[in-house]
Amino acid sequence: MIARGLLIIALLLSGHLSAQPLKVGVSFAIPPYVIQEQGRGIELDLLRAAFDGSEYRLDFQYLPLERTFRMLADGKLDAIINVRPGMLDGAFLSRPVIRFRNQVFTLPPFTLMSLDDLATMRVTAFQRATRVLGPDFAAVAARNPHYEEVAKQQTQVRQLLLGRVDAVIMEERVFHYFLDQLQPADPLHGSRAQILAHSLFAPTLYHFAFRSAAVRDHFDRALLAMRVDGRYEQIFADYDVSP
Repeated sequence: MIARGLLIIALLLSGHLSAQPLKVGVSFAIPPYVIQEQGRGIELDLLRAAFDGSEYRLDFQYLPLERTFRMLADGKLDAIINVRPGMLDGAFLSRPVIRFRNQVFTLPPFTLMSLDDLATMRVTAFQRATRVLGPDFAAVAARNPHYEEVAKQQTQVRQLLLGRVDAVIMEERVFHYFLDQLQPADPLHGSRAQILAHSLFAPTLYHFAFRSAAVRDHFDRALLAMRVDGRYEQIFADYDVSP
């Protein structure tokens, strides 16, 4: 019995050691899509489900978004999340994985009628926003000396509530996740009800990018299977949201 048990352990260890590591660059501040402190999130769960039982062993690298693109190009990562066609070369894009709804959030008296209103405001956005949100927004950002892009999006919410910026551009679920972290005792908590959301951007479809076409194909097949059998929607439901 002891020998049999040792054999089973050896086989399990052999399988684990023979699995190919797959280094995936993920943003470190976009809950509920990536929740670093919990090692989970919608996009991490989608990846785990896709590669469960495969020859690949996922190794998540939590990094600023901009750095993930550079590291994939340099061959230091095998995959990254949240890519649109045309944002990088030399990689294989998956089928569309997820839809983001980016919005502009302000406090009174700042209200917006168009993108041009952002040209004279203090604005912070997520990294690569000018590549993601279209040429019209990129043109507005280019002529605004008070526009900046940040890696840690949790700071954007507090900057807005403290009046240090006039507008923040974030994915709506990410914004509300960080907003919900404010405790009732927090002096900024009372500003929540005043927040204005402006829908100036069309929804953004994101793909995942892989250095290997074979790995991309495996992910695409698994993603399709998850959509068919309901696991895709269930992963979103686990975070109280819908696709």
